[in-house]
Amino acid sequence: MSKKILIVTDFYKPHKSGIITYIDQIIDSVKEREDSVTVLTTLHDNNLRKKELINGVEIIRCKPSLKFLRGFYSIELVIKFFVIYKKYNLINLHLPLTEILPIIFFTNKNNTILNYHCLPFFSLHLKIISLYFYLFGLISMFRSKEVITLSLDYFNKISLHKYFHKKINEIPPFIKKIKYYSKNNNKQNRLTIGYLGRISNEKGLEYLIKASNMLMKNNILHNLIIAGDTQDLRFKKYINNLKNISNQNTIFTGKLNEKQKEEFYKNIDIFVLPSINSFEAFGIVQLEAMSYGKPVIASNIKGVKSIVEKTKNGYIFKNKNPKDLYSKIILCKKKKFDSEIVKKNLILNYNKIKFDKSIQNLF
Repeated sequence: MSKKILIVTDFYKPHKSGIITYIDQIIDSVKEREDSVTVLTTLHDNNLRKKELINGVEIIRCKPSLKFLRGFYSIELVIKFFVIYKKYNLINLHLPLTEILPIIFFTNKNNTILNYHCLPFFSLHLKIISLYFYLFGLISMFRSKEVITLSLDYFNKISLHKYFHKKINEIPPFIKKIKYYSKNNNKQNRLTIGYLGRISNEKGLEYLIKASNMLMKNNILHNLIIAGDTQDLRFKKYINNLKNISNQNTIFTGKLNEKQKEEFYKNIDIFVLPSINSFEAFGIVQLEAMSYGKPVIASNIKGVKSIVEKTKNGYIFKNKNPKDLYSKIILCKKKKFDSEIVKKNLILNYNKIKFDKSIQNLF
């Protein structure tokens, strides 16, 4: 018997993030069973429609009442939830969700599934916001039938979370398609290192640039390609600082479209995720790089490092340590990972069959 499922999330398409990619994978999985899905989210762009149908999925967008930092709080979303939630067999909440208060107190524990993506990190003077998400995350887990996390490695490090182990399900995302393409063999032994993602303070890109400077000092031919929005006003000062400390081998590409993104992955030899944010839970971009057969070097952060640990497709370096990152780049260069083995290891650990089985069992 098909179900009616309500997914509640602060952001949805056309906004792009790992959380949205994961939500779409859930939607595709439950729709294979002919369940109907409604997504209740915020109207983060006034050019979007408040209500529309996309590929059979009903999207309801609500105007934000309050904007702060990178997020919103929408009173309209809360009201809309109260109006419609009883029409659905199952409620799927995606944290972080600013409207979790008061929504969580009106859900039925027996039909609520919680996706705990991450605990947002805020600087010292905004710790009260982190505390808000932490406390209502705990309450939400208590009031949910099942909890999904992308990485137990990340989830269990957060205080008190391990006490919910009986209802925790580790269900990581997957890559839909492995990429096959002709290799470029005209590189003259020049190493190409890449990063793709948000260019912001918590990504630790200064340590990657410092490692590149060490490579240059030791006469190791290489290029460093940093792909991401260099016009983001929130991080303009940080981006300018990165450019000031970078060498002539560093290329800032700006935002990439899908075709450019594909060329980026094809042309790099190593992908590096140097994140310093201890609350970054997974790093789905690592799966994308591996789908092109590229090894990954990731910082030693719980959740982030779990992908490399499971696949053995690269190395883990000490957090905020450019010397160790430099040494891991040298190791990666010497080992010359076989791209087909990298892809095979990826599919073995992160595949659609495993994902669908786990999601459909819970939903």
